[in-house]
Amino acid sequence: MQFDNLLFGTAGVPNSTPKKNNPIDGVKAIHELGLDCMQLEFAHGVRMKEEVSSDLRKVSYELGIPLTSHGPYYINLNAREQDKIDSSVERIIQTAKISDLCGAESMTFHAAFYMKDSPYDVFDLVEKSLNVIEERLGRLDIEIELRPELTGKTSQFGSLEELISLTKSVNSCSPCMDFSHLFARTGQYNSYQEFADVLDKLKTELGTHALEQMHIHISGISSNSKGDLKHLNLEDSKFNWKELIRSLKDKGCKGYVICNSPNLEKDALMLKEYYHSLTE
Repeated sequence: MQFDNLLFGTAGVPNSTPKKNNPIDGVKAIHELGLDCMQLEFAHGVRMKEEVSSDLRKVSYELGIPLTSHGPYYINLNAREQDKIDSSVERIIQTAKISDLCGAESMTFHAAFYMKDSPYDVFDLVEKSLNVIEERLGRLDIEIELRPELTGKTSQFGSLEELISLTKSVNSCSPCMDFSHLFARTGQYNSYQEFADVLDKLKTELGTHALEQMHIHISGISSNSKGDLKHLNLEDSKFNWKELIRSLKDKGCKGYVICNSPNLEKDALMLKEYYHSLTE
């Protein structure tokens, strides 16, 4: 998908949707709210029926509300047992299959935990699994961007540097840039200049494309020395979201901005309104 600017949406069906477990109603609610996109949350497994996915794709297309997706939490490509790694690979492939049927072009997931192993060894294992996944999806004729998420805990694989390296080594990979997690993980990256530096680094390392087709997560967040604790509403957090939006605007970034604050659509609308106020 080619983007003209940033699109704003929610991580899952908006809270105000009468049937919270109905993604078709969720897309309709996104449209009525004046938001732009929605992320399908398969956090507890892929249980969507194929007939639902085809109806969802149709409604998404008719209303002009593109979709992204988030894979199950039970993924660890560095698990101790090989069968758990195999299961993680299958979960990513199953999420990619249903996401493709829904029309989603970008899919994020938490790739692995370090499990006290060397980050270098974990990187090699994640890279190996993602190359296998890419090859299998290619055989299925599924084209979807695999977006390992920038994770919020220091025990999780998914630092900024790791995601940049992974993008360089796996063709179908790009980062899911969770800037709230980056702040929680490092205790840094919470000012305009730091955000701008990250965006410049992405452009330098990965090319202009990295800023023109972004998949971004934003929420309020609380953290401690080990990283993120929980998501908060933006106004209840120290996360400097306005400066992030300003830097994204100034750097000409395009793509999806998915809000996963507890109040979902309220913060998503606040982000969108602030972004568009910068152009006036």
